[in-house]
Amino acid sequence: MRIGIDARYAEDNFTGIGKYIFNLALNLSQKGNEVVLLYSKQPKQKIEGKNIYSKILFFRNKFLFEQLSLPIYLKKEKIDIYHAVGNLGVPVFSPCPSVLTVHDIIPLLVKDYFKFSPFGYFSKLSYLLRLKISLYFSLKVISVSEFTKRSLVEKLGVSEKKIKVIYNGVFVGKKKERLPSQIKKNRYILNHGGIDRRKNLYRLIKAFSIIVGEFPDYKLVITGKNYKLESNLLNLVKKLKINDSVLFTGYVKEEILWNLIRGAKCICFPSEIEGFGIPVLEGLAAGVPVVASNTSGIAEIAKETAVLINPYDISEIAKGIKKVLIDKNLRNNLIKEGLKRAKKFSWQKTVDEVLGVYKEILNCKAKR
Repeated sequence: MRIGIDARYAEDNFTGIGKYIFNLALNLSQKGNEVVLLYSKQPKQKIEGKNIYSKILFFRNKFLFEQLSLPIYLKKEKIDIYHAVGNLGVPVFSPCPSVLTVHDIIPLLVKDYFKFSPFGYFSKLSYLLRLKISLYFSLKVISVSEFTKRSLVEKLGVSEKKIKVIYNGVFVGKKKERLPSQIKKNRYILNHGGIDRRKNLYRLIKAFSIIVGEFPDYKLVITGKNYKLESNLLNLVKKLKINDSVLFTGYVKEEILWNLIRGAKCICFPSEIEGFGIPVLEGLAAGVPVVASNTSGIAEIAKETAVLINPYDISEIAKGIKKVLIDKNLRNNLIKEGLKRAKKFSWQKTVDEVLGVYKEILNCKAKR
């Protein structure tokens, strides 16, 4: 099978959807499929493997990329099936069947999501138009969680029959590189979900400031990059006088990230809303106790294998972290149950189910 994948989310650093693209491409190619990754610019990191090819299409503009460049290329290269993996990106006039993966529709669920966008209302209209086109013109929609499926049905009226829930997998990276020098000698609590308003880092830092006096040898380590928000968070850290106890690492490459995850005493992920919550699953798979929000896709993935907290309650976040640090029996049970839970999520299983969707669509097309 010749599969075209929208790889724009893998052009820069690999975050959530970038990891999805990487693992999807790798596993599809290993099963003998030809995978063509479609970019709008030169990627920082190439995804390489047997039967994996890259193509940079003309037009950086999102709408022109999706509605003009894509259909021309898909027809010219005789792609069997096209997979838009980043919530949007399905062309109206596609020469081949299209599949859409929706990780979340957070812009429609979070009040004032577009408030800080330079184009405000226009950004919302553009997002809605592209989303509705993608949902309408895709033959099948893959949702990464039941939470996202419910959101699509209730908020946008998508037919349940059109949606297939396929969970993300998890791949535990190999231990290759050492931790950064400022971390390796310290005990630390890790948040590696990226810096974004909905990640709730403001409350996490405040919660950490409550318990840091009891755990003076612990640091709070936050990965990811967002210059404006990071500046605001640094000001909060200074105001709380915990400068020496909070470390912002910036973007961390995958090999170091897995060492960071393994070395943590606790993963704390108090995000307000997530379609899935990859950092939670990564913590479980690495055998690290997790404190996470009791909301959205996060609770669905973690279930009883994490300490679930109200992300809007600072004292509850603090109590959750403290509980994991001092209660050995709880820690051991979370580690044991977390590892069991993580085994239910593999990229091989995910890709087998995705392939099942492709084959179902192609079989229906052949019968017409």
